[in-house]
Amino acid sequence: MTESTRRTRGVQRGPRSVQVVESVRVATLAEMARVGFASFTIDGVAKAANVNRTTIYRRWPSRAALLASVVEPLIERYDADPDTGSVHGDLLALTVMIRDNAALPEGRALIEAVTSGTGELRELVRAMTARTLAPFHRALDRAVRRHELDPAADVKVIAYLAFQGVAMWEQAHDRPPTDDDLNRILRTVLPPASGLRGVA
Repeated sequence: MTESTRRTRGVQRGPRSVQVVESVRVATLAEMARVGFASFTIDGVAKAANVNRTTIYRRWPSRAALLASVVEPLIERYDADPDTGSVHGDLLALTVMIRDNAALPEGRALIEAVTSGTGELRELVRAMTARTLAPFHRALDRAVRRHELDPAADVKVIAYLAFQGVAMWEQAHDRPPTDDDLNRILRTVLPPASGLRGVA
């Protein structure tokens, strides 16, 4: 019997399972808001959700797995592209999504966990960052094909700077970025030929 088989054996499906998953999700967010990622425990989540700890371990064998499950609805939003028809519109839509997601309970939990410096989240953060950056890369590749960007433009660096500009804004300014702030970021990171001149 493999480790994966042991972890999934006995996992229930159906209405009761959906109720358990939602209870654990709510309890995880509440516990992280109360004590932070560094101090929250699966035992604490089990108690808050009124479920047995083994019920949690069967589905989520670690704190990182539990956090990944809780924030997945936010991360999966980056799997679809806005494709507004312009590089500015695409990147603005993506940066707005990052800002708005960060204001949600799941977003706050993820930010707190990432900034806790906990080593167990290294792989999770790497995977989530890659998924969040992917639509930036696709948007910039479309811009090159539409001749909005020079093919020689360093799209990887542009994507990284646009992403980090919005992701780190609140930490640097003690407030979320406004739409004007997001446009400022894009005016700075996108080459002048990409149609941002005159954008407020």
